[in-house]
Amino acid sequence: MSGEAQTPQSAKQRLLGAWRYVGTRINGGNWDRGQNPKGMIYYGPHGEMAVQIAPDVKRPRAGAVMTPEEAFVALKDYIAYFGTYTVDETAGTVTHHRADNLQPGDGGDLVRRYEFAGDRLILRPPNSTMEVTWERIK
Repeated sequence: MSGEAQTPQSAKQRLLGAWRYVGTRINGGNWDRGQNPKGMIYYGPHGEMAVQIAPDVKRPRAGAVMTPEEAFVALKDYIAYFGTYTVDETAGTVTHHRADNLQPGDGGDLVRRYEFAGDRLILRPPNSTMEVTWERIK
């Protein structure tokens, strides 16, 4: 019935699915992750989530086992974690409850304010000028 109004989706429903990394801005400028960084954030229907962001850097590897220098280049500025998430629609936030992550000593929950702009999702840490933009993968 085309004349009927559709029920608005909740923020949790709108978050569901996979989003492609577009970029990060801080203090109004772009965070340099190279020419073509790649990444994805996923919000699942059972409260599961995962995120990875890979900067656009060459990752040379000389042998079967990485050298410490090769490992440093491969992991520097690479972000990866997984866990569960909860949405607080009143506060306009999504909290990532990290089960584990790539960054040593970096644990705990991450709270992000969310904003939907068309097919884009913008996540902002509270009290920060940083914003990370994602685009829905169709």
